[in-house]
Amino acid sequence: MEQKLFLFTSIPLLGVILIFGYLNIQQESPSSSLGNEICKQIVYNGYDRIDLLFISSKEDAKHYSDYLFTVEPYKSYKNYFNVNVLEEEVECDYYKDIAILCHNDQVLDLAKNCEHDYVIVVKEDSKQIRSSTYGKIVSLNKAHEDSVLIHELGHIFNLAEEYLGAKIPKGSKNCQQSCSGFDSEVDACTQECSTATHYRSIPLGVMRSLVTDNYGIYNTKLISEILNENKPRDLSIITGNQVLDSSCNKKALSVDIYQLEDGFNVVTDNVLEDICIPDKGLAGPLCFGNICNINLLFTDSQDISSDETLNGETFVNADIPLKIYLEKNENNPIVDITFDGQIISSINTAEAGATACTI
Repeated sequence: MEQKLFLFTSIPLLGVILIFGYLNIQQESPSSSLGNEICKQIVYNGYDRIDLLFISSKEDAKHYSDYLFTVEPYKSYKNYFNVNVLEEEVECDYYKDIAILCHNDQVLDLAKNCEHDYVIVVKEDSKQIRSSTYGKIVSLNKAHEDSVLIHELGHIFNLAEEYLGAKIPKGSKNCQQSCSGFDSEVDACTQECSTATHYRSIPLGVMRSLVTDNYGIYNTKLISEILNENKPRDLSIITGNQVLDSSCNKKALSVDIYQLEDGFNVVTDNVLEDICIPDKGLAGPLCFGNICNINLLFTDSQDISSDETLNGETFVNADIPLKIYLEKNENNPIVDITFDGQIISSINTAEAGATACTI
């Protein structure tokens, strides 16, 4: 009798376990996170991650992503990231004939097919041609040291240049006006950080030179704090709607933000598309909702055989707009776009489908 009772109670329990396991596999399946089969997985850790999309060869994408997760703080936060690759040859521009700049329609249109929060395009040129970061697009010159990826991702996290002759982004904290401005442990306090009068927290970190991939204690802490603010939701509990967390197949409209001498010009075509849109923006002064971006164009290069520090410049670019995507939300259709906490435009996503307009 006891044996029969055991069988009677254990069979339904076993069934529940099998169903749970099947659903969990379905929800955690890497293939379910992709918007298009042309997007190939390099690293997959689940939904609600920071999605890095390489537009490059699969070999280059794997090389850079393997390297990325050997460097702190990315090594400790590897499970916060997914990495995809789209193997496509793209044309990039030369900004002022000094830097590769892949922030163009071809790259942006390709990215619509894959989950992405940040896009990393890999090209190869002479060492004198700089790599760059603008908005969500990182343009890497393969001729530079691998540490150029760590440097450019530092800009994604709103770190300023630590060599001379650069602009300090709004809200950036790694360059301080005095040593007392550093509110936690530092490697050192050394003068010169973007300007001659600001101080940096490490004598020779990766934001100053590609001979290292070390951010330093203080900058690593800054990035870790931002990553902790974007901690993925616990995916171990089945809620029945995990697939909806995908950033793909969203109805969204594109918005171009032009930076002018006296402010911003915000333009949208008001056309809805079913696309993959960024759903995380980690840092920067230009925000909509909780998604924020840097607004400067960073350009960087170094031949470590002859140059002691990086060469480069930062630009406030009025010619090439920063592009963002706004998801249509019937319940809360108004989206405020802010810069440094001030509203620069409000867009009604419910009006999508009308003719193009300037806000």
